[in-house]
Amino acid sequence: MAKKYSVLILLLALVLLVGLVVYFLSGNSDATPLQTIKVARHDLKVVISTNGIIEPVDRSEVYAPLDAFVSAVHKQEGAKIGKGQPLMRLDSQPLRTALAEAKAALLEARRQARIVTSGPSKEETTALEASIAECALQLEQTNKDLELEASLLSKQATSRAAVENLRKQRDLLQVRLDGLKQKKTDLEARYSAEEKEWEQNKLGELDKQVMLLEQQLQMEAVLAPKSGVIYSIPVKPGAYVNKGALLAQIYEPGKIRLRAYVDEPDLGRIAKGQAVVVEWDGMPNKQWSGVIEKPAEQVVVMNNRSVGYVFCSVDAEPRELIPNLNVKIEITTARKSDVLVIPRGAVIRQNWKPVVLLSEGNRTVVRSVELGLVTSEEIEVLHG
Repeated sequence: MAKKYSVLILLLALVLLVGLVVYFLSGNSDATPLQTIKVARHDLKVVISTNGIIEPVDRSEVYAPLDAFVSAVHKQEGAKIGKGQPLMRLDSQPLRTALAEAKAALLEARRQARIVTSGPSKEETTALEASIAECALQLEQTNKDLELEASLLSKQATSRAAVENLRKQRDLLQVRLDGLKQKKTDLEARYSAEEKEWEQNKLGELDKQVMLLEQQLQMEAVLAPKSGVIYSIPVKPGAYVNKGALLAQIYEPGKIRLRAYVDEPDLGRIAKGQAVVVEWDGMPNKQWSGVIEKPAEQVVVMNNRSVGYVFCSVDAEPRELIPNLNVKIEITTARKSDVLVIPRGAVIRQNWKPVVLLSEGNRTVVRSVELGLVTSEEIEVLHG
């Protein structure tokens, strides 16, 4: 076959039609003479040219841990940051108010729990015991006086009215003493076991609430979850953010990948492992190479284009390519070495079959050909 192609290269010249094929089909003698070219043999590759964007491979995204205002941003985009270093500061006034109220409630609950679990205060107990002792002494003295008066009455040395008066005083003092003792008993048993348990549980819940609010308040200081470079901070000081809002994105320099936007008609030619060349207008004299790692899994609409996201690796971890850069991409879908090629415009259709016009001496003949790879400018000739 190689010998056959060599003969064709030496003996024949391929005729370009470029709109002049009608000359042979119609026999128009006034048409411009056909232009001829020689066939060539060289490497041929089929590529898809498109665009894409640079993304970090393992980015770390920082989200707002609570609803708050952004009071300060300590780092700017492009700055390096270490794990655990301050990134920004949030300010949640409702949280601070809730914490103050919870602490006040906890103090009151502790005071109440102390009364319930420990019983009456020492002042209350001391005052009641003093009253009981005083009443007991009075009762004792009245009993003595009553015995003496009763002895005198038996000797008719006093009146019965005096004895009855002392007896009434004794009975009143006894009633008062019994009442004070009952009051002490009731005071000591003021709260039941269930009430004491309820107060302890209430105290525990308030303790947990204060602890939780203090932990949330510590989240106002937003720290970097990993070391790297900050490539996105979408919020500014003074902005209000809801819990879960994106605050920053961090990545490790060089650890990037390429998201290529491949038009829907070209997706069928995409396969894992195909070579990729990346160019960036910011460095027009430099190229980066890579391979396709993951073909598109679905088609999406993007700026009036139906595209698939094709993910590619980039060799050598280039630090020049940073996240969110828009780049140009060339994907090689097929490649052959040392093949016979002709210009694409040299091939015409005759009876729906590809043919070329060959110059043999002073005459032109039609030759059927079998085609291989096709690019925008050239076509591979397999046989013919």
